[in-house]
Amino acid sequence: MYSDNEYSGMRRVSYLFPHTCDLMFDVYQPFSIYLQGMTKLADRQDNFRTAAGPVKREISVSIAHDRLGFERIRKTSHLEDVTDEADFQIILTDTILKSSGNVPKNEQKFLVKGIDKGPFTEVYVTKSPAIPGVSALDIKQIIQELFA
Repeated sequence: MYSDNEYSGMRRVSYLFPHTCDLMFDVYQPFSIYLQGMTKLADRQDNFRTAAGPVKREISVSIAHDRLGFERIRKTSHLEDVTDEADFQIILTDTILKSSGNVPKNEQKFLVKGIDKGPFTEVYVTKSPAIPGVSALDIKQIIQELFA
């Protein structure tokens, strides 16, 4: 039997992860490489144009902690002790950049589960809550671009 502290070092899962998800796909990389990619996603900032004007997107990534919460990770975070399975919360914060002042939009939150399947990683994505904007397919594309 493992103590909670020993066990949490292996799998970083959250009781908050829903039993159904919006999307499932495979990342054709071992779990350790998948974790490195998710770390690279942390604190990323992208700029792009929309019909509403230029947009700045900030991405924050948190990993499950003590099964009920999430702790933010940084580009410098090391997740070598995580094995088998990891739940992440990804928050996209878009801000429309205007000369009259920046306009923040709704945060887009996603729960992302990665499961070690040997030579590849099985990934589940769920948007929480389901508000218009970025979709689970968009998150899939962002994650897959990490390994392109």
